[in-house]
Amino acid sequence: MDVTEAHTPAGWPGELLLEGRTPFRLPVLESQRRHSLERGPGDKDERAVFHNPAMAASRTRSVLLLAHELESGWLTDDDSTVRALDGMAASGLRSRRWLWELPPKLAARLQVTAVDLDSESISWTEANQEHLPPPHAVPAPRYSMGDLCHIARGSEWQWLDIDPFGSPIRFLSPVIQAAAPRAVLEVSATDTAALTGSSRSALKRRYKARARPDALAHDTGLRILLATIAMNAAQHGRTIEPLLSIWDGHHLRISTRIIHSPDADDTLEDQLGWRMADPGDGQPACLLPLDEQVEEDDPRLSGPLWIGPLGQAEAMAALTPERALELCAPRMDDPFVVELELSERDVRLRTRAAERAVRHIAGEASAIHSPTLLVVDELPRLLDINAPPSPSKLAAALREAGHAAAVAAYGEPAIRTDAPWDVLKATCAEF
Repeated sequence: MDVTEAHTPAGWPGELLLEGRTPFRLPVLESQRRHSLERGPGDKDERAVFHNPAMAASRTRSVLLLAHELESGWLTDDDSTVRALDGMAASGLRSRRWLWELPPKLAARLQVTAVDLDSESISWTEANQEHLPPPHAVPAPRYSMGDLCHIARGSEWQWLDIDPFGSPIRFLSPVIQAAAPRAVLEVSATDTAALTGSSRSALKRRYKARARPDALAHDTGLRILLATIAMNAAQHGRTIEPLLSIWDGHHLRISTRIIHSPDADDTLEDQLGWRMADPGDGQPACLLPLDEQVEEDDPRLSGPLWIGPLGQAEAMAALTPERALELCAPRMDDPFVVELELSERDVRLRTRAAERAVRHIAGEASAIHSPTLLVVDELPRLLDINAPPSPSKLAAALREAGHAAAVAAYGEPAIRTDAPWDVLKATCAEF
């Protein structure tokens, strides 16, 4: 389609980029050009429209998880329309990837609304949709400039995505209120210093919690964020069922089902508790229920936090490298690979990035119900052994002993297991 001035933002056509299998245009970088696969937080001053390449893996997981939930039939009882809210759209790339990379039959069920406060972002998002539409028929996305908390109230949403700068706290209540009786909420948080206990005052002020900044700090942060979501949900007569919880570099990301429930307040207390470091017998930490008798000023405590599973086995098992390659990895013969003159090496790097986005997630599904996350680099200190064991070999040995165990999708080499501490000690002694 020819570009017309009436539908063209200033600076169009800008720079053509490709993430996953999805092409998009952005204003040319105002600073020195960076490689599109470079990791690290994006800089809001780099472009007239914000784009963060470090969130590429998060967007890949979002495509795969949305595909799973649509295919599972949980969101709707039939193949009816699913209302999806891209709550802080910026470049609009997340929802563009939904529409481009989902199987066509699933993408055709989405009615997407993308929201942003910045008029230029909305203008470029609209132009991308007009001039680079998905290769298959989808309902026309809607673009709204304004405050997410206000716009969310205009409908009941079955898929809600919140990806703010910093803390998501102020958006949780209005967005959860706008959720359909069965919905999925995906939430990012980049205030990791607060959630992991490095900034104690911010953690206490925003989340009414405390955390030890130790080897399990990011798992603790995920659990504090889940507890916050669960408490907000309970205030509106809803419960949560976590699907996936990820620490990915500069941000934490929660994906959870939101379910209407008349018993929300009654079930909440059983889902919350504490993490206690050094509880005894040499083990590094344990999870305790909220009604456990503890000293509130005990420096070993983190919380209140979520003490249930951080994900759902079925959903996590669907996030395989094979599925990531099928839906999200470019091919050499893709038209935009050809137009951008990407080399075989470029495509290979992007293929590996799609696989890395889901590394260990499907494998961890078999042990996600387990309460123990063990960072293996901590084991020499805890067990007086010379070197940490291989996470994969340790998990395999625990499975051979009859316990659930898997390498964890965590930012440090770790395993998740339900094996008792004495079994862990005995198993590690064999290495």
